[in-house]
Amino acid sequence: TMSSASSLLPTPPQSRDLLHDAPAALEMQRSHAEAAFPGVEAMDAEAKPLQIVRLHMQENRVEVDDESLRIVGENLRMCGADGVSIVSIMGTYRSGKSFLLDLLMRYLRCWERADVVNSKREERKLDAYRSAEWAARTAEGKSASEAKAAGERAAEEAVKDMPEVPFPEPENQEWRCKTRKFPPPLWVQHGATAHKAGFEWRAGMDKCTEGIWLWSRPFVLPNAGRRIAVLLMDTQGAWDGVMTKEQNATIFGLTAMLASKLICNVQNMLSDDKIDSIDYFTTFAQAACSGIHCDGVPFGDLEFLIRDWAWYEAGASLSDCRSIMDRHLQSLLDSNVQGRAELRERLGRTFRSLSCFGLPHPGMGVLEPAFQGDFEDIASDFSQLLGEFVRSFFRPGDFPRPSVPLGMEISPVAFENTVRNLVEAFHSSQGNAVQLREAFVKVEFFKTRDLLLKQFRYRLERAAPESQVVDPEAFAADEARIRADLHREFQAKIATFRVPDQEQQIRDFMETIGQALDRRRRENLAELEAAQLKLVASPLVGGGVFFALGHPFLDTAVMAAVLYVQAKKHANALHTEVLDLEVARHLFGDVKNFSHQRIRDAKAMRIAAQRCTPAAAIQQVIGQARAAAGSRPSIVPAAA
Repeated sequence: TMSSASSLLPTPPQSRDLLHDAPAALEMQRSHAEAAFPGVEAMDAEAKPLQIVRLHMQENRVEVDDESLRIVGENLRMCGADGVSIVSIMGTYRSGKSFLLDLLMRYLRCWERADVVNSKREERKLDAYRSAEWAARTAEGKSASEAKAAGERAAEEAVKDMPEVPFPEPENQEWRCKTRKFPPPLWVQHGATAHKAGFEWRAGMDKCTEGIWLWSRPFVLPNAGRRIAVLLMDTQGAWDGVMTKEQNATIFGLTAMLASKLICNVQNMLSDDKIDSIDYFTTFAQAACSGIHCDGVPFGDLEFLIRDWAWYEAGASLSDCRSIMDRHLQSLLDSNVQGRAELRERLGRTFRSLSCFGLPHPGMGVLEPAFQGDFEDIASDFSQLLGEFVRSFFRPGDFPRPSVPLGMEISPVAFENTVRNLVEAFHSSQGNAVQLREAFVKVEFFKTRDLLLKQFRYRLERAAPESQVVDPEAFAADEARIRADLHREFQAKIATFRVPDQEQQIRDFMETIGQALDRRRRENLAELEAAQLKLVASPLVGGGVFFALGHPFLDTAVMAAVLYVQAKKHANALHTEVLDLEVARHLFGDVKNFSHQRIRDAKAMRIAAQRCTPAAAIQQVIGQARAAAGSRPSIVPAAA
């Protein structure tokens, strides 16, 4: 889809007033935001940019920094997200890529905090509503409408000290290009110290970023009922006169394949040579895709961000600016120009969407070597258009979406292997299409294997739950079906990959399944044998005890004594009295666990009773008695 960035609808007037308090509200609710996921506080304290890919210029190769990749992978798994979305920027050398990523980090940090605060606010409102509504209906005998009103009042009272944080900010409809000044967006002001804890950047001519870097701390954001971990990626500047075309292709190719949202950062205007360079990489990508099943387009969204754009007219609104940039992109992809129709088609097949946005020059203050990112030194038009770009680039509902290189979604578990396989394919910096295809075959193979193992665990739990004892014959039938179905499905899926050791992979997969099935079968049989012994012994032991005591009241007294002894044990452990509520809670838990175990035993004994013959029962009792007595088989002396 060829479309320029579009803005969100403005927030209602009553929410607009809260925007002025948003930074304060976010800071006030910082403790809530730190509960975004377990371990986030420690992760924030140690967050830093990590170089995950190094480009060795002289040796013409790339390699992974294993320690940095391990740290990022651990952080992804710790945050408990469902998928990984990588936002990356690539483009011209010394064009402000790292500075822009620092600004994107401020935005994501504020968004995550606002989401956590608002989510906790809604949870508190819901809990208060339910409690008050229930009390009004049951304890006070209120009508349904009165109970609902009581619940709503309680909900509002519960969050009166926890203001909602509206995010994102609405579009500034009053702004006009080259007219009066406006303050920077609030998220910029709130994250004003980001340069002290973000990607390294500096003014001047020296190269700042080499290779590929990731910010170690993911930002966890919601989308369509899922929690997505967002990583920010910085890359080495291209067209610097040092890297060869193949080395540029290496950086561009790795970046494009890993990114869900890709910013191509260019200076002044989008020229034919930049379009042709992108075409070079996408043509290579199409060659790499050949023969690989892909559910959709191979890459994510591509945004051409033009820096120092000088062609906005005075008085232009944000909508006018978007239209200007859309026309600029369409003019370069004009189907009537020779060769451009094919290029347009290739880009459309390769990227999920194409768009273009222009930022004017930020002002002369940023050119000073001492510039430290203070927005007082940055032009007002730049900050307003930056706010519009970021708001449309990170549009809720569309973002975040997981990165899906060649149609394969990156999960926190698969992240490290995906990066390693891609870098391995590019190790010679030549971008060999055959190597690339092999790398993605490997990624898709392991993804398929993991999905089928997940399916196997689900089916095993359905056939023989850990919490139950099942009939061995029924389990054997289910086991045979599971083995046959998964063998057939795994064989069919990997046949398209044409891996060289296909038969060995099938054997390894089936061995993994077989070990889990064998273990569950042994556990089930062991419980059945124990249940069979209980089936024989319970009437003898239980009946003997009952008649030995002679009266139900004595039985009750014995049970009460047992409960008292257990309560005394809990009281001693808790350093409290026997009648303490905490002791009662522990005692209730004991009774509950005991009841669950007896129900489990009863079900197991029912299955054992259906399978048990008198001879087998007697034989098992004798065998258990011998084992308990430590008897050994007698040795018959040999005949003289």
